[in-house]
Amino acid sequence: MTDLIAIRRACPADGFLIEALTRRIWTGRVSAESTVFSETPDSVAAQLEKGGGVILLAGETPIGCGRWVPVPGPSGQGSWIEVKRIGVLPDWQKRGLGEVILGELEAMGRERRAKGSHLAVRHDQVRLVDFYAGLGYALADDVVLTTPNPKSPPPIGMRKFFRTNI
Repeated sequence: MTDLIAIRRACPADGFLIEALTRRIWTGRVSAESTVFSETPDSVAAQLEKGGGVILLAGETPIGCGRWVPVPGPSGQGSWIEVKRIGVLPDWQKRGLGEVILGELEAMGRERRAKGSHLAVRHDQVRLVDFYAGLGYALADDVVLTTPNPKSPPPIGMRKFFRTNI
């Protein structure tokens, strides 16, 4: 089935699609207090305008997405990206598609000369720490998020420095 998969970069006009798809992916998987449920098509479009995002397609059907926003690096060092809301619909999980989404988001960051990426794993999604560690992310307790959630326990911060000798 993976031969039907395509990935395309999102634009602000995709705000409605990505907001709805993200909500569908995350419903039942995370607490109702997650900030994902307070997003709007306009707030998603604003993030896409500021940074970027991708939509994963099976044929013409959206099955996954992710986005990023620019942030300062650790201790204010250079330009970095914050990866946000990577997700794939349940029927398409366990096929390596989250890694595909993350890879494209990181490529977009590198194109913008970002020095690295950070992200956060929700306290109720701890299993994802190993997923991201396998892709080069390390635990980082000083990650500051652009959209922190005061209603939830602090997430687990992770960071990856992009290699510059590639």
